[in-house]
Amino acid sequence: MTGSETRFMPDISHPMKKVILYLMFFIVLFNSCSRKKEIQGSITYNIDYQIPDSLTKYLLYLPKSAKVYFKGDSAVSIQQMNDESTTVITCKPANFMRVLLASSAKKYVIDYNKAEQANETSARLGYSYTAGTETKIIAGHITLKYLLTNKATGESSEAWFTKEISIIPNSLTMAFDTSRGVPLAFTVNQNGMVIKTTVKEIKFEPVPIGIFATPAGYEPLSPKQLRDMPVEN
Repeated sequence: MTGSETRFMPDISHPMKKVILYLMFFIVLFNSCSRKKEIQGSITYNIDYQIPDSLTKYLLYLPKSAKVYFKGDSAVSIQQMNDESTTVITCKPANFMRVLLASSAKKYVIDYNKAEQANETSARLGYSYTAGTETKIIAGHITLKYLLTNKATGESSEAWFTKEISIIPNSLTMAFDTSRGVPLAFTVNQNGMVIKTTVKEIKFEPVPIGIFATPAGYEPLSPKQLRDMPVEN
C-alpha cells in the first residue's frame, strides 16, 4: 500500500467484533433460507374410466378431468362435472384436509382430521412396488413404470413416476409412495371400476389469489354425516 492510498481495514482481532461478524453471517444465512421461493403452479389431469356394462349410465356423472393448484406444502384439487364440483384442500404438515361439495342445490364443507383421513384412504393404501425398465415421456418429463400390487386385495395396477420434479402430493396422488417420485400416470381399481389418471400439463407459475380459501355459503358436515347421507342428496 502506497502512502497516497488509504484503505479502511476492519480490525477483527477483538473477540466482541468476531462475535458480531459471526452473528451477522448467520442472520444473512437464515434470512436467505426463510425467503426461499415456494414451488407453485398447476397440474391438469385427464381421467378415463373402465366400468362394468351395468354401470355405464353413471359415466355421465363422472369427471373426465381434474385441476390441481399447488404452493409449498398445500394443494387444492378441483373436479367438476356439469353443475357439480368436488374440491379437496390439503396441507401436509398440518394434516389438514377439507372437502367442498357443490351443486346447484346444496353446498357442503367437510373437514377430516388425521384419523378420518386414514379411514377414507385405507382402501387405497398398502401398495407394494416393483420397478420396471420401461420409460416414457409424460407432460415433458421422463417417467419410470412401476407395477403396483394392492396388499389387501392382491389386485395389480401400474404407475409412472418421475424424479425430474418435486411437487407436494394432492388428493389424487396422496395414496402413493412419494419416494418413487411424482406420479404422472396411474391406474387404480376401485370396486370393479378401473380409473386411469394421466397428467396432461404441468405449469410452474403463481397460483390464483384465494385459491386455498373456502367461499361463503357452505354448510358444515361431519364425515359421518356425509357417509350417512342418502345418495339422492
